[in-house]
Amino acid sequence: MRVASLLPSATEIVCALGAQDTLGRRLARVRLPGGRRRPPALTRARLKPVTKSRDIDIEVRAVLQDALAVYEIELDRLAAARPELIVTQDLCDVCAVSLDDVRAAVAKLAQRDDIRIVNLHPMRLGDVWDDIARVAAALGRPETGGRVVDDLRARVADIQARSAARDGRPRVLSIEWIDP
Repeated sequence: MRVASLLPSATEIVCALGAQDTLGRRLARVRLPGGRRRPPALTRARLKPVTKSRDIDIEVRAVLQDALAVYEIELDRLAAARPELIVTQDLCDVCAVSLDDVRAAVAKLAQRDDIRIVNLHPMRLGDVWDDIARVAAALGRPETGGRVVDDLRARVADIQARSAARDGRPRVLSIEWIDP
């Protein structure tokens, strides 16, 4: 099976399921475990290269003002990859290509009505487990998916147990979009 991963978390899921060899193409900023060479990206940002948070905000707003998605699919590369499965997400059109764009790209691929799309949409931690199971099922590896989820749940339980045993709890604040 040939898999196209359009976001980092999807690539991590596919690799955790032991299916890294199915990833002929994937998002460029993701590094595969085991030092595999980085194949060409299947998506690209419509933003000018900037490094400051405020400049990123300005660029994103400018792109979205023109009613464009921030990312677009490299259709020629996707066609060359000949995926049987595409793993994507629809939570954030600023973070990755939109699900509508993925569907439109698949529709443009000549005589390719056999491409399955697995859309990740986790809102809670349990949804992540469900997404892993759905990707595993699509890869024909449901038992492996169950083992991966069981292992992740055990790791979370271990962290919960260790944190409950601590006298004090640190307060943590995470801000993704720093400026503005």
